[in-house]
Parts: sequence; C-alpha cells; structure tokens
Amino acid sequence: MKKIFLSLFILTFITSYSHGQDNSGSPYSLYGIGLQPENNGPYSAMGGVSAAMRDNRNINFLNPASYTALDSMRFYFQGALSGEITWISTLKESSHYNVAQNAYLTMALRLYKQLYFSFGFTEKSDVGYDILFTNRISGSANTTFNQNIQGEGGLNDMYAGFGWRFKNLSLGINFSYVFGKLEKRQTLSANMANSYYIRTSENVRIHDILFNPGIQYKFKVTPKSNLILGSSMNFSQRMWAKKEFISYKVHSNGTSTMLDEETLKRGYIEYPFKISSGLVYEYKNKLQVAGDYTFQKMSDYEEFGVNQHLQNAHKAALGVSWTPEETGRFWRQRNTYMAGAYFYNSEILTKEATDINTYGFTLGAQMPFYSQNNALLLGVALDLGIRGTEKSGMVQEKFVKLRINIAFKELWFMKRKIN
Repeated sequence: MKKIFLSLFILTFITSYSHGQDNSGSPYSLYGIGLQPENNGPYSAMGGVSAAMRDNRNINFLNPASYTALDSMRFYFQGALSGEITWISTLKESSHYNVAQNAYLTMALRLYKQLYFSFGFTEKSDVGYDILFTNRISGSANTTFNQNIQGEGGLNDMYAGFGWRFKNLSLGINFSYVFGKLEKRQTLSANMANSYYIRTSENVRIHDILFNPGIQYKFKVTPKSNLILGSSMNFSQRMWAKKEFISYKVHSNGTSTMLDEETLKRGYIEYPFKISSGLVYEYKNKLQVAGDYTFQKMSDYEEFGVNQHLQNAHKAALGVSWTPEETGRFWRQRNTYMAGAYFYNSEILTKEATDINTYGFTLGAQMPFYSQNNALLLGVALDLGIRGTEKSGMVQEKFVKLRINIAFKELWFMKRKIN
C-alpha cells in the first residue's frame, strides 16, 4: 500500500507540474483544442499503433481492453518523456524550435481474477505558438501595422480504467478527467510615431469527464500464430468550459485604457467522436505486424455553441516488431526491435483548402533488464516526420522526436512457499 500511495503522490506532482505547460511550438496548434498527439503510447516506435496491441510488458492505455494481457502477479509503473527539434519553413523564411514534453505516467495491476486496473496521466493536446504578421494599413501609402498572435496551454487527461477478460474476449473502459487551459493573446501595433497598441487576452478553461471503452479479441490462426482484432473509442461529449476575455489600449506614454471589461462566459466545448480500429498478426513470440486506422469527427467541434469549421481527421499507421529470442542467452537476443510509419490528415481546414498532413517514419527498440524480483523495460523511439506544406504561403515543419520510455514490473503478489 505504501508503494501505491507513493505512486499516487508522484502522479499528482507530475500532473500539477504539467498543467499549463507550453509543450509545443507549432503554429498549427492555433486551431481547435491544440495539436493532438499524432504518435503516442508505448508503441510509438511502431508508428503509434494501439487498437489491437497487447502484451505483458507495456501498459497500453490507448485501449483499456489490453490491460488483461498484463502479468497478474506484478505491479506496473510506466512513464515516458520526449524531446523534439522542429525546423519551420515557408517559401521565404525559416526558423526552428526545441521543446521537451511529459508524454505520460501510468500504473497497472490485477484487482481480482480476470479484472485489471490502470490509472495514470497523459496529454490530450498541446498549444504553443508565437506568430507575427506585418500588414499595410488600408488607405495609407506605406504605413504598416504588426499583428502578434500568441498561445499556450493544452488539455491533460487523468484516467482510471478497468479491463476484464472472458476466454479470448477482453473488454475495458477508461474514465478520464480531462482538464486544461487554452490561452490566446493578440497585440496590434502601428509602425508610426506616437502610436498606441491594442492587446487582447482570451482564456478558456475546460474540465469534464470523458469515457473511453475498448474491445479486443484474440484467436489462433495456426498453432504458432495468432490474430488480434481491437477497437477503442470515445463518444461525442459536451465538456464544461468557461471563457474570460479582456482587451485594453496601451499608449506611447505607458498608460493604458480598458476597452472591454473582463467578461466571464460559461458554456461547453463539443469534444468529437473518435474511434481507432486495427489488427495484429503474431508469430510465436517473435514477430508482430500491426495496422491501425483512426477517425475523429472534428467537423462537429464547437466552442460555446459555435462550430469552428474544422474537417474530420484521419490517421493510418503500420508497425512491425521483432524479438530474436525472448529468453535468449544474450541481451541483444532479448531486445524487441521496432519500426513503423504513419499518415495523419489533420482537422485543419485552411482558406486555400490546403490539407495539413503529417507523414512520419519511426524506429526504435525495447530492452529488458531483470533482477530477482523486478523487471525493467527501457524503450527508445525515434520519430522523423514532416507536417504541412510550403504551398499557398503555408508553413512546413520537419521534426525529429526522441522518446524514452521506462517501465517497471515489480513482484508484489507472489506468496512465499518456503519461510
């Protein structure tokens, strides 16, 4: 029990620290609830497949039905951190940014017979952008003004989930408390003497409960191979929100004048329906080949009753893993080597009707280390990708992400046979 309470304390600390963090630098995080993870979970080195993935080494929180594959005698503690370097370019300019992210922190154990439990903290979305435009003032010869748009924040997810197994069928559900803040700031200033600038600030705070059911079914194809089918989803959900807005004018002498009193608007955002489905082919304990398709109906996304004119999002992912010899004599034989790729057609709908797509290729490995009562799994995943395009004056991002995943399995529930 002391270890469970310690795990809960660590989870609470990381949740408090992560809330409101600026974990993105992409201008595409301007839209909707921010930039949603395109490649997440313990199988990020396999293109982020998740719907049908299940094993006794990883907590697959993206499909709660997978909890039933875990070792019934062990307590699991798993966390991941990632770093990203992104190069941004248009047809005229280029820049880059670096960010570090807290990917997730999860725990799991068996509660009773075929009933399993997991709880943890993950990120739903990230917001972080700083965009500067310079435009000519209408009716003037060469006088211009600057428009600076900034944003930060994102949504976090604290969940508790259950998985239950009956023979080859596994069912699960996650109960998520989704919360966070989306902050948008805008500054308008004219490039002329004795001018003033106008600044606005909008904060939207969101919190509510989200339900994420999942299902997996495993059956034998041949005596040495299996096929797993899986699916997870969340239904469309109205999430409670409140918005605060303030605007003021700042004069050249430093004094400011309120233009709009701070207002408080209570309402909701419409978190859209999402479903992920996939399959995994397993050969012995060596080979896994997996594929996923994800659909999210972002065209239904609303803020305070106003549709945000986004389009539906689609993602396809493929992954493969190879373990030479799970109980081999040499360490390199026991490692699991992974590779994958994914394509994401995002919800962003530009005025030029240009799709903002993401293409990614992934590579990595999971390396086990054992002691008398514990097992540690070290995972390393490299994600190379391109988001967006330079066409029609848009922004293209080329990124490299490195994710480190650490999982502990501790032998808590084995009873001593000899005292």
